[in-house]
Amino acid sequence: MRFLISIFMFFIIEALLILSNNNLKLLEEDNFNTFSELYSDWLNNLLDNFKTITGKAVQMNWSPE
Repeated sequence: MRFLISIFMFFIIEALLILSNNNLKLLEEDNFNTFSELYSDWLNNLLDNFKTITGKAVQMNWSPE
């Protein structure tokens, strides 16, 4: 349960960072669209990086010598 809460908090904190770094107020529709694009781009980059790291870890030789 703590792990899920930690992940949820991570995504919330990142959303708040995107809002504050870009000076966005979600009450305006244009800002909400900008936020949606920025957040989805960040999430896509996060998943791409996770995929790259996982792929490299799978390709490593893990057997003892």
